[in-house]
Amino acid sequence: MASFRRRKAVIAGVHMTEQGDLSGASPQQVYWQVVKGAVADAGLQLSDVDGLIGPAPEGLGLRGTLPGAAMADLLGRPLRFQAYTSVGAASTAAGIGPGIWAIENGVADVVILPTVSAGKGSGYTSADRGAAIAHMAKLGTPYEWLWGTTRVADHAVIAQRHMHQYGTTSEQLAEVAVAQRHGATLHPLSVMGRKGEITVDDVLASRMVAEPLHLLDSCIVNQGAGCIVVAAEDRLERARPRIRMIGYGQSHAYLDPNHLPDLTTFHGDVASDTAFGVAGIGRDEIDVISISDHFTINVIVGLEEAGFCKKGEGGPFVEGGALRIDGRLPTNTAGGYLSCTHAANSGTFGLIELVEQLRGSAGARQVTDAKLGYIHGVGGVFQSHFAAVLARD
Repeated sequence: MASFRRRKAVIAGVHMTEQGDLSGASPQQVYWQVVKGAVADAGLQLSDVDGLIGPAPEGLGLRGTLPGAAMADLLGRPLRFQAYTSVGAASTAAGIGPGIWAIENGVADVVILPTVSAGKGSGYTSADRGAAIAHMAKLGTPYEWLWGTTRVADHAVIAQRHMHQYGTTSEQLAEVAVAQRHGATLHPLSVMGRKGEITVDDVLASRMVAEPLHLLDSCIVNQGAGCIVVAAEDRLERARPRIRMIGYGQSHAYLDPNHLPDLTTFHGDVASDTAFGVAGIGRDEIDVISISDHFTINVIVGLEEAGFCKKGEGGPFVEGGALRIDGRLPTNTAGGYLSCTHAANSGTFGLIELVEQLRGSAGARQVTDAKLGYIHGVGGVFQSHFAAVLARD
């Protein structure tokens, strides 16, 4: 008989597969590899899982539209909980809120949050560049659907407006890429870390993709998988620091960027203010953060939206190595989308990195005595946001 008393929830397990080109493996193989890895990291068994946020393994028929039922078939028993959050690339990570809710309210005992990109034709590997461009050109609003756009073009417009309105410079954008590449060189699974450090001059010398965004201002696109396990504390036996979510918020403010009165303001503060209000702490108490970084401008705007600096001050804020592991506000310490991985619902990897940091298990990229972490994930062109504050007991 399941217990329905209110309990404490813990982010109990995390796992990443190799990142890069997984076209030689099937999505199903990689799915179970990463789920089993995360469950094992939590000190649990697959038989303990009774909740799912995100997809079931790829399959035919209704598996995509009824992932809870599909997973029940695959596990051989009913699930007690299934949900999905829609925040673009941060969708799976945003599921941490519903996952914690399910645990705390006795709706489930162990919830998995997997994200997977693997197999031929998945993740838009280099051979699929044309397909990727055609797909991304149709992700906009009705005008863009008809005439076409790309995500880099969308963010280039935002970067140009930020530069015009606040004096932000290409050198400041490059500071973001430089700091994150440093973190990637210290992460054993990062895609770009093996290529070594970069400088501001390297970023500015890389080819222009959509002015003012250079190649090294832009996220990578690769395959890989990650999974997070949320569990009731009373189900855990492994002795390690307990990582909890102490604040959470969302914001969904618009669909068409053309409707915004200001192309530098996206109402992400609604999510961040909610998360910090629930947590009952100030931003100056945060030790390490993760911010969606599809392009370098995302981090500068994201810092402003999350309230770590005032609107228009993001450029000066990142100068002087402020975002490095040993900087004023360590940000995307594994390399983020720019240099670590941008696979599937890639916000998951930022959440995994925060858990590693708060556990004290981040190795050479460890932020000294990290106790409080913040994640701010976005979907699309800043249309949707989620924010969460994590704490180590």
